[in-house]
Amino acid sequence: MVRKKLIKIAAAVVSAAILAAATPMSSFGVLTGALVEAAAFDYHMVFDATFYAQAYPDVVAAIGTDAESLYQHYVNSGMLEGRQPSALFNAQIYMSNYEDLQAVYGNNIAAYVQHYILVGSAEGRVADHLLPGKSLVSFDALTATGVTPASTSVDLSAWNLVLVNHEHPISTAYAPEVTLCANGEYMHKDVTPIVKQMIADAKAQGINLYLVSGYRSSSRQTYLYNRKVNYYKRLGYSQADSEYLAATVVNPPGQSEHQTGLCMDITDAGYTSLTEDQENTAGYKWVLEHCAEYGFILRYPKGREDVTGIIYEPWHFRYVGVDAATEIMSRGITLEEYIAENSL
Repeated sequence: MVRKKLIKIAAAVVSAAILAAATPMSSFGVLTGALVEAAAFDYHMVFDATFYAQAYPDVVAAIGTDAESLYQHYVNSGMLEGRQPSALFNAQIYMSNYEDLQAVYGNNIAAYVQHYILVGSAEGRVADHLLPGKSLVSFDALTATGVTPASTSVDLSAWNLVLVNHEHPISTAYAPEVTLCANGEYMHKDVTPIVKQMIADAKAQGINLYLVSGYRSSSRQTYLYNRKVNYYKRLGYSQADSEYLAATVVNPPGQSEHQTGLCMDITDAGYTSLTEDQENTAGYKWVLEHCAEYGFILRYPKGREDVTGIIYEPWHFRYVGVDAATEIMSRGITLEEYIAENSL
């Protein structure tokens, strides 16, 4: 009873303000399939032509000091040669500082540079000096595919029906193959075209939808969860209750569906706040009516908090495939119940 009361308290608190997890920003995290072919990516953020020219006189002797020529040299050959693009970024140092990236990117130098540009810099990751306790790791010591991620209690074979919640965590090292979907957000590569079609179909019917959040890395999820824990602690709750309340709103790392790239927070473009008022918008009503046609379900329905462990979220939709979505939505059950019934 105490826990159920806390869930209700959490619902009441968050309904008065935008959730911390609602931050409409790209959440790239540890990407795999989303990485762009090295030569096609824009690396200007980490490139300093003056630094590059001073650091590598052999390059200047060969091609001169033209900034664009130096940039193209770095992209087409310098990067793979291990050359440093600026004083602020060193790919080997960046790789050496973070084992979670090594586990995914192995010896793919371009992947580390892209990760830093897409999310590492925003997350405050360090790329210009070794962190305390770290030592320089050689790219030659890593494999082409990286280290095998830690095992997980979730069976990922049925990728569209994977259950991720407080009782069924996913390895924090897991990173799906994702592609850019909408509004700078990424989704599972097989779901991205479906979401794009949904948004286009809604627009054709006069409904404008906004993708607030898609894929999130475990590091991003950790930040959001800890921020919410601290929020409840400031309200006077104990550490234990703050952690519990936070978990009903923002899942702890490893317990969030967002890490799979299969779910999305999607709203009416005219009202992008993640509050219960979303249920009154034309966008929500359209998505609720048509979501199953695209293989999506309302993941955390009202009145089922005791099953999902999460407050009612009229913005959170999860891809499970058309067949499963049709049954789940028509019967008004949760993914937990559907999986239990089918012994998946």
